[in-house]
Amino acid sequence: MADIYLLAGLTLPQGVAHESLPGTVSRFISDCWHGMSRTQMMGRAKRRGLRLSFRPTARCRSGETGVFELRFNDGAVECLMLARLQRVGARHGKRRQTSRIDVSRPPPRDPRQTRLF
Repeated sequence: MADIYLLAGLTLPQGVAHESLPGTVSRFISDCWHGMSRTQMMGRAKRRGLRLSFRPTARCRSGETGVFELRFNDGAVECLMLARLQRVGARHGKRRQTSRIDVSRPPPRDPRQTRLF
């Protein structure tokens, strides 16, 4: 079974300004929240027309947080970000249906909040 990875943080590589990100990537980032699963991130990216790939920079054990390279591609432009993802152990046993409490939900947002950047 595959391991589960949960989002702990997003950052840009050193020397990259947030103004250089395409609008679709900026909107995708503003939709992310702490505890979001890698699968949820990939689904949201796909709905925004982005291809998202993860590549670990180093191995991490279950329960640890590792740094991953996130590559976004919208067909014309590719950009790179860094994400800290916590590795949660693999599910054991038969494949089961996820219940509503198993799925990470976005936190309530204050309508006065501005975009992430």
